[in-house]
Amino acid sequence: MRLRLKRKVKVVLYIIFILAIAGAMAYTFYYGKNNVKKKSITYSKESSINYVTYLKDNNHFADQFLKDNYNYVANLIDYFNLDFNYSYVLGEAIKYDLDYEVLANLEIYDADNKNKPIDTKEFTILDKQTQSGTGQLIKIDLYNQIVKYDTYNDIIQEWKKEVTPEATLKIKFVVNWKGYSDTLDKEVSDNYVKDFNIPISDKVITISKPTSDAYAGTLYANQTLGNWFLIIMLSFGLLLVMGLIGLINTLIKINNNRSKYEQKVNKILREFDRAITEAKGTFKKDNKEHYIEVNDFMELLDVHDNLNEPIIYYKSSNNTRSTFVVRNGTDVYYAVIKRDEYE
Repeated sequence: MRLRLKRKVKVVLYIIFILAIAGAMAYTFYYGKNNVKKKSITYSKESSINYVTYLKDNNHFADQFLKDNYNYVANLIDYFNLDFNYSYVLGEAIKYDLDYEVLANLEIYDADNKNKPIDTKEFTILDKQTQSGTGQLIKIDLYNQIVKYDTYNDIIQEWKKEVTPEATLKIKFVVNWKGYSDTLDKEVSDNYVKDFNIPISDKVITISKPTSDAYAGTLYANQTLGNWFLIIMLSFGLLLVMGLIGLINTLIKINNNRSKYEQKVNKILREFDRAITEAKGTFKKDNKEHYIEVNDFMELLDVHDNLNEPIIYYKSSNNTRSTFVVRNGTDVYYAVIKRDEYE
């Protein structure tokens, strides 16, 4: 009985231990997450495209070129002169590697079916340029990028022999750079493409004025709590597992001990049910009777066979003992099975 009580106390202590460790883990995790220093740097980015349309010699315009907000007669266009400006400002100076290029894609569609292009041609206006530098400002200024209109219009004229084409020349200013931020302790980069679209197939074309881009924000480092946090959490995790294992083992032992006692009593009741009568209440001794305790149930069964008296079964109120009794006048033979004998 004492051993069973000790095991119950151990169960309570294990539960308290597990709850305490789980609470400590939760607090440490919450504290670590909310008190980690967030590393960050600010940045701003701007880009713009400006263009001038240069004309062939003609009798309509006195000037050699036209700027924005015109509809252009395609046959009068000689070339477009494009300027591209890009700047990226960081909150700290870094070493960086940069490359940039200007590409063009001519996409040609049949006017009756614009779901898929019938032809796509790629061109390079400016080969890839590379450079390295150190500083907070990463800047590109590209001036006088020439796009000859007839180079692409001639391709469309060939297609007009077969279909009614619609085409757009998509100019792409491509910028890629990367560097390493000591503040963030990680790589920072930008991959940027700015588009400028020129209609090709129409007699009169309209070009939408390119919008300028401006962005500002903050770059953050990946939040890390350090090795100390990992060690503490692993230690708590190990203690929690040990506590769970101890609790499970103790519960198994309690369950097994209870089962052995109950299995013993149930086996007797099942095998000798014809000889046994179960009584209500618990077994109590009377001074007027003579009590004789036998060693085990089998001896009591012999008494039953000899006297031809029923075996009466009494179960204690707390189910810690089972008493089997045979009465013969004032003589009372009994055998007791105790739970703690099986612990």
